[in-house]
Amino acid sequence: MSAMELASQLRAHLGSQTARMLTAARLAGLGVLLWAVANQRQSDVGGGRVAVPLLMAGAVVGWTGWMACRRFGAPEAATWGCLALLAATGGALAGFAPVAVAFVAVASLGAGIAFEPLPASAVGAIGVGAVALSVLAVGTPVPAEVVAEAALSAAAGLMAGTSRRQYLERAHQAELLLAERVRADAERDRAAALAERNRVGRELHDVLAHSLGALSVQLDAADAVLEQGEDPTKARRLVQQARRLAVQGLEETREAVRALRDEPVALAEQLEPLASRAGAELCVTGHPRALDPDAGLALYRAAQEAVTNAGKHAPGAPVSIHLDFGARSTTLVVSNGASPTGRPPTDLSSTGGGFGLQGMRERVALLGGQVMAAPSNDGWTVEVAVPA
Repeated sequence: MSAMELASQLRAHLGSQTARMLTAARLAGLGVLLWAVANQRQSDVGGGRVAVPLLMAGAVVGWTGWMACRRFGAPEAATWGCLALLAATGGALAGFAPVAVAFVAVASLGAGIAFEPLPASAVGAIGVGAVALSVLAVGTPVPAEVVAEAALSAAAGLMAGTSRRQYLERAHQAELLLAERVRADAERDRAAALAERNRVGRELHDVLAHSLGALSVQLDAADAVLEQGEDPTKARRLVQQARRLAVQGLEETREAVRALRDEPVALAEQLEPLASRAGAELCVTGHPRALDPDAGLALYRAAQEAVTNAGKHAPGAPVSIHLDFGARSTTLVVSNGASPTGRPPTDLSSTGGGFGLQGMRERVALLGGQVMAAPSNDGWTVEVAVPA
């Protein structure tokens, strides 16, 4: 192990610089109190030459033990025992040197920080009781004043310790709330990313599935005609139709990008070319207005899906698109009649994978709208309403 690694581990063991400074300050405070007790000790008191050093040693053990328990996270019983020892020995020293009541104050302060009021008060009571017994046994002058001073010191220590404990608890709660907020923000970001992925998935289906599916069918048909070599004019017409489908898909991609950029949607204008391509009748009622990008895109995709499905499953059937701008909502109704007799569904009826209606429902549900799709008058009707 290198010297730098050893030094790093030692620093981690000793704690932060602030913790080391507090440890040094506590040890300095212990030294100052011991010096004060030694200088204030009454030399004429019997047994003091033996009792005082022993009590001072006990106070040192209690003080340093309390510090060690704080540093290493010892069990509460060990911490309470060290503080009780400090309070008892410090209180007993007060009979020989009244300044030792400071030990009782320190023990009460530590107990107030570490424990609930009842066990903390027990430490203070031990200290005050030790002072009372000591001053009576030793015959300290003005014993009542010494006991009163010890009681006041213990009470002040307990109050300060309890206040510090409450502050630490509030700080801990704030840390927990902050951590919970960070987790909530992360979960919200994850949900937003998931929603965006779902949105992109819907766009991929709506923009590409129809256009590429129709384009594939047109190109397959053109390839079959060219392979037979019978009708070059028909093959050329099929290629031209495929090109128009590609241009249409490019335009729809631009519309999707515009919606993703949150640009307002002029839905009535967008539906006109869609209705024209599908040979559908478009009717707009109410007062047309620019819609929110999400609402406008949802209604446009619903119209596109409904018109495309009508062309897939009921080719040649009459299709109508009704757009109503209400006061609180905008409603789109796409209806188609029955397919002319003898015309089967087109080859595109198997394209799309069934995700169109599902994507429509998901998109509208996110806006708080409703989707209704059901048979009607030998055909099919799709009705979509969104708050807009």
